[in-house]
Amino acid sequence: MASSQRGTPRVALIDALRAFALFGILQVNILSYLWGVGGLTVFTEPPTQGDRAIYLLVATFLSTKFLSLFAFLFGHGFAVQMKSLRRAAWITQDAEASARRSYRRRLWFLLALGVLHGVFVYFGDILTAYAVCAFVLLLYAQSRPATLAAHARNWFIGYALLSLALLLLAAGAATTVPAAQAADVPPELLARFLTAAQGSYLDFVWVNAFDYLEVTLLSVTLALPYIVGLFVLGALAGRLGWLTQPQRHPQVWRRARQIGWAALPVAAAGGWLTLQAQIQTPGDPSVLGFTLTSLSFPLAALYLAWIVRAHARSALDGVVAWIAPAGRMPLTNYLLQSVAMGGLLSGWGLGWGDRLGVAQLSALALLIVLAQIAASRIWMRRFQQGPVEALWRRATYRANGAGGTGA
Repeated sequence: MASSQRGTPRVALIDALRAFALFGILQVNILSYLWGVGGLTVFTEPPTQGDRAIYLLVATFLSTKFLSLFAFLFGHGFAVQMKSLRRAAWITQDAEASARRSYRRRLWFLLALGVLHGVFVYFGDILTAYAVCAFVLLLYAQSRPATLAAHARNWFIGYALLSLALLLLAAGAATTVPAAQAADVPPELLARFLTAAQGSYLDFVWVNAFDYLEVTLLSVTLALPYIVGLFVLGALAGRLGWLTQPQRHPQVWRRARQIGWAALPVAAAGGWLTLQAQIQTPGDPSVLGFTLTSLSFPLAALYLAWIVRAHARSALDGVVAWIAPAGRMPLTNYLLQSVAMGGLLSGWGLGWGDRLGVAQLSALALLIVLAQIAASRIWMRRFQQGPVEALWRRATYRANGAGGTGA
């Protein structure tokens, strides 16, 4: 969710990356929409081979990776936005303080929007956690690149240590599920699914709000080091031009590929364990699988490095130009994805959720993405930014009357 000042050309690659991240996030979210904090789709009956394959691919290659890419780009946008805010306030004696006040207004807007989205539309909202963690990121607004690099590393180390500590605690408290119950879905989880898939909107909001509260508390506590680390790393990338001038940083992208390849076997193990747990004990995910999946988020670095290198060779020019409009209005598209999931899957909508398998849900997510690309291209031909982005900009700049063209 980046911004640019009027007259400053946007970088199509960054917009396309933001759209790409959103599309991957939808593939994960659509499998969890009706199940709440139970995680990805729970198998209530033996899954088909196609369902197993899609589930494994999502758990291995998408889960946590595209959220990580989105968080990295948020941090990159922070660096760009702060530069624009300082420029907007350059004639004042307190340009830095003015920029920080404007950015805080930006975060308060995002926080309010996240709460509304999380309570009334989709429990898995990320805007709330992003807003809270971005207040921490604001502490790094004037930090030097070396400081940003050191703190990003420390946040990631802290997250890894916290994850391993929680894994040991969970392993010590684990209990064995009796074989006779191994194929049963926990009644409370099944009730949650039926409420979302068949109930009224008021019924849905009631269970969704509690799930949102639980997810948000986990996100702003246990996941805070992970999110802030990615924000800080993205801010460092924005400062040094890793995305805008990648040819100047070959060592950075070489290291990104190495880190991504190292994370791949961790992601594969996490995805496999998660799939097996859902087949054998539906609704009771593997703690080890969840931890490995969480720690395999650096696989996103490999995706990013591949895309940057291919774009540098003009191999993706057509794709970038095609999807970039969707990335110019990421906040609008993110919210519309949730509205689409609710309208298509829930009991208060068309009610498709209890009739579609994993493979069908994945195909539906792809159709939503294609519709968003088409709609975004039409919208951006007439307007400079998405409708929610326009409100966001207004909230950001309302005190000083300065402008900005993106969000």
